[in-house]
Amino acid sequence: MAVRIARPVMNPTETLRQAFQLFEQEHYAAAEQILFDLLESEPANVQALHLLGSVAMAQAHFEEATIVLQRALRLLPESAQEALPIRYKLGRAFYELGRVEDAFLLYRALIEAGHRIPELFVAASAALQAMSPSGKNDTQAIALLDDALQLQADVPDTWHRKAMLHERVKDWEAARASLQQALRLNDQRAVYWHDAGAAEHALGDFETALKFYDQALILDPDYVDAHVSRGTSLARLRQYDDAIDSYQRALKLKQDDPEAKLNLALSLLVLGRFQEALPLYEWRWEGRSADPYRHEAIPAWNGATPLRGKRILLWAEQGYGDIIQFIRYAQLIADAGAQVVLEVPANQLPLLASLPSSSPLEMIAIGEPVPAVDCQLPMMSLPLVCNTQYREIPAAIPYLYADDARKQAWMARIDTLAPRTPGRVRIGIVCSGNPGNTNDYRRSIPLQQFAPLAQARADIDFFAVQPDLREADAAWLHTQAGWHWLGQGIGNFNETAAVLSCMDLLITVDTAAAHLAGALGLPVWIALPFAPDWRWFLNRHDSPWYPSAKLFRQQQAGQWRDVMLAIKAALAISDFSGR
Repeated sequence: MAVRIARPVMNPTETLRQAFQLFEQEHYAAAEQILFDLLESEPANVQALHLLGSVAMAQAHFEEATIVLQRALRLLPESAQEALPIRYKLGRAFYELGRVEDAFLLYRALIEAGHRIPELFVAASAALQAMSPSGKNDTQAIALLDDALQLQADVPDTWHRKAMLHERVKDWEAARASLQQALRLNDQRAVYWHDAGAAEHALGDFETALKFYDQALILDPDYVDAHVSRGTSLARLRQYDDAIDSYQRALKLKQDDPEAKLNLALSLLVLGRFQEALPLYEWRWEGRSADPYRHEAIPAWNGATPLRGKRILLWAEQGYGDIIQFIRYAQLIADAGAQVVLEVPANQLPLLASLPSSSPLEMIAIGEPVPAVDCQLPMMSLPLVCNTQYREIPAAIPYLYADDARKQAWMARIDTLAPRTPGRVRIGIVCSGNPGNTNDYRRSIPLQQFAPLAQARADIDFFAVQPDLREADAAWLHTQAGWHWLGQGIGNFNETAAVLSCMDLLITVDTAAAHLAGALGLPVWIALPFAPDWRWFLNRHDSPWYPSAKLFRQQQAGQWRDVMLAIKAALAISDFSGR
């Protein structure tokens, strides 16, 4: 007969003390075993369940934690004070499991029950933010952090969290103020200095941003993001050699950092160093704000495989201007013997159908079914696979054409606004681009700042050639004699091309209209910011992409007055008799 050896009677208090001590010493397996033994004899021991949940959390065993913590809560009255820390931990477990809505609802219930604990508001804010990656809940999430700060204002991490939410909603002034508070409370965290630098960069104070990045690097010399961010501010100051050095330092620390690779490519591109830059530019698909790479199931063309007899999909990426600029390469691909399928936005289809080619181009709108093809390539990879050199940019201009019937219709409409009389000049103006573009504040100009151009000569009629005018621009234009808006009726780029073809000159900021006028071979003057987009390069007043373009550059960041004076002077001496 087997003899059953009875286990010694356990002292629950002493057992919990031992288990907690093992937990603090990170001896998790030993702590778990003691707790399992205790719960076998006392299955309703809430403290043991609570501690067992904490042990599971410490090991990132979040599923197990939720089971144990929920079991503990079922043994307690809902109003029990002992339930509060258990519910808080359960919320954390839900959050880590991606059950962010469950976490938020739990935290909200605790807050509504009257628990005024700062950590609850911070946790609720984080869960609410995670529920909407698009930022829809960010205003409410900020309000929850404000509640936390009213209860405890001396927690730098809460201020930092608040700053990051302000950055997500592009409220950079508020982000700056919150980061100043975080730094006042703790100036020894490199991430605070880095993010403060990012706010200054977004507000256009690149010199101050550099000082903050430098401080971050003093605290943490191996901080890769700080090296990269430092490079972006140096690039905005047109200190490209120093920017390149910063990116290379980042890459020594993290060889395949996509942000460093892409920003290095952009600085090399603006310097015209295509051979070094274009392979790096392929990293644009890997960064934090990268666009999704469509059609990845179709083999990508590598530029070396013969295309004759093959069918290739060339698909649009980035903005409308980028598509217009790089669509020129479709001709080269067709000349190599390929059947080309172009996937572009629907509102560009009628315009791009005018692209000449040695063989017919098939065009589909983004979102339509893609026909069977052998390979694919995004359009902005074409300069790489076509081995484009800075001094050998393919530029057979024009390569796009306005529809004659649409041009005649627009000419008749324009004649009713400003009758064409001998010697009068028609100048189109585009003062702003897409307000959602991250660089919009650097490139868009209030329409009123174009007013000095009217003083250049008395024979000009000005036409705002853009579908939408911002409210202040529209209000100003309607008070000006000799200024007209042609936005109504411009529903696609075919219409825009027809309107531009009715002008003697287009004066525009760096937006799609500049590329369209250049591709049409029309005279276009482009106002560029101090640190331009890479495709306009540096220190030149012409463009190898568009021979009909003339470039006017800021000499000081944010200062458009001198640009307008230069354009005014050029207008005064220009001869438009040949148009």
